[in-house]
Amino acid sequence: MAARNCITNIRRKKMSEAAHTTGRLAKVKWIALGSGGVNGNREVIEPLPANTKLKNEVVRREYTSSTKKSDYCYEYEIRLSELEFVGTYFSEMALIDEDGDVIAFSNFLEKGKDETEVSFFIEDNY
Repeated sequence: MAARNCITNIRRKKMSEAAHTTGRLAKVKWIALGSGGVNGNREVIEPLPANTKLKNEVVRREYTSSTKKSDYCYEYEIRLSELEFVGTYFSEMALIDEDGDVIAFSNFLEKGKDETEVSFFIEDNY
C-alpha cells in the first residue's frame, strides 16, 4: 500500500491569509516522526487535514536537507544516525513550520530502524 499524505487545514488557512492579509507564510522548519500511522491490522491510516499533531510522536528535529522537485513541490529529509532509535518502528511523519504548526502529514507502512543510517522524506506539494 502506498503512503497516504495530506496538507493540513492550518496550512491552507495560512496560505489564504498570506495571499489576502499577512503577506507572510511561515517557513518549514521541522520534521516529526511517529509510530501511529497504522491501525491494529497494520493498515495505513488515512491522515486527516483537520489533524494538528501526530498520533504518537517519537522525534522532532530540524530537517536535514531539502530539494526542489518542481515549481509546486519541495522534498524535505530527516536523517537518523546509526545508533538513534534502534528498534523503533516509524509509520507517520509530519512537516512543521516555524510557528510550530503541522502543515503536512504522511502515513506509511511501518519501517523498523536498525543500526544503519536512515533517511525519511516528505513532500510539501501543491
